[in-house]
Amino acid sequence: MRVERFEANPLIRPQDIAPTRPDVEVLCTINPGAVWHDGQALLLVRVGQRPIPTANYISTLVYDHHCGETVVRRLRLDDPDLTTKDGRAFIYRGKTLLTSLSHLRVARSSDLVHWRIDDAPAIAPTTEWETYGCEDARIAAIDGRYWITYTAASHLGINVMLAVTDDFAAFEKLGIVATTFNKDVCLLPEKVRGRYVCRHRPFRTEFNDACIWTAFSPDLLCWGDHSVLHRPSPGTWESERVGAGGTPIRTDAGWLEIYHASDANGRYGLGAMLSDLDHPERLLTRSARPVLEPVEPYERNGVFSECVFSNGVLANDAGDLVIFYGGADTVTAAARTTVDAMVAAARNEAQTRPDKG
Repeated sequence: MRVERFEANPLIRPQDIAPTRPDVEVLCTINPGAVWHDGQALLLVRVGQRPIPTANYISTLVYDHHCGETVVRRLRLDDPDLTTKDGRAFIYRGKTLLTSLSHLRVARSSDLVHWRIDDAPAIAPTTEWETYGCEDARIAAIDGRYWITYTAASHLGINVMLAVTDDFAAFEKLGIVATTFNKDVCLLPEKVRGRYVCRHRPFRTEFNDACIWTAFSPDLLCWGDHSVLHRPSPGTWESERVGAGGTPIRTDAGWLEIYHASDANGRYGLGAMLSDLDHPERLLTRSARPVLEPVEPYERNGVFSECVFSNGVLANDAGDLVIFYGGADTVTAAARTTVDAMVAAARNEAQTRPDKG
């Protein structure tokens, strides 16, 4: 079976969400974490907002932790100290600033197509670690509670924070669990050998590739026993970087994960991989080709073009699997497949072929 995009894609667009204040607009609705909750599908969508554009200026939103408010910062486009990068960021006097400030918002659906989106953010910047936003949530249901990892961006670097909720109405932030510069943290849904397990992805430097790592913890807060699980492959669709996706799924074949990768041109696709059930730090096999890659206009053109990026999947008892993903860093879309099909894809078996649209 191939991966099939929803006919209703994109499912959640910037125009579907009301901004939090009248002087800003929603730029992107992307990269949702996903979980079953109260018999429905629930997403934590990353909502990026920016100031309404002003001629001859570039603007950004920043959370000021000193006063506890979000403030607008505007710079003239002809400022000699300003360097634009891409649709996501710019550099001013040697420091990178984002073009939008993100928060996380709850969306619910009983049919996976029509979504009811909360009016207010679920998780928004409230700390110095989040001055540039809260991004890319991943949700794991463990021991009857919902544990949320998300990227916290600030002038202090890119960190990963942990939050927990019982009802998706009240959230408790538990602090930083992966420090600068790190992201793409997802939790396994159960303990292995008596400890919690996560994936994470330290940033690439002149010394190291951008690899997927595994770590273990006794309490979800303190992490150790780090090791590399998967690394980029030169000359392939995953030559530039690899990173973890949504919560891994237990199968008879191993822990199934849908992960992301990019090539030398910065084109992002999704792959499937399997790791050992009792030793999830051991990679068993992974797809040699992407199972989903940018083909549709909403995946090829946007804030960051040629990009499909997932950190949320949902499986049911029948083995159906839905992959939620951000398209071109602008919209949320989804594709359906099966757990068996993705296991076959990870094993590079002939019955499953990559989706070309």
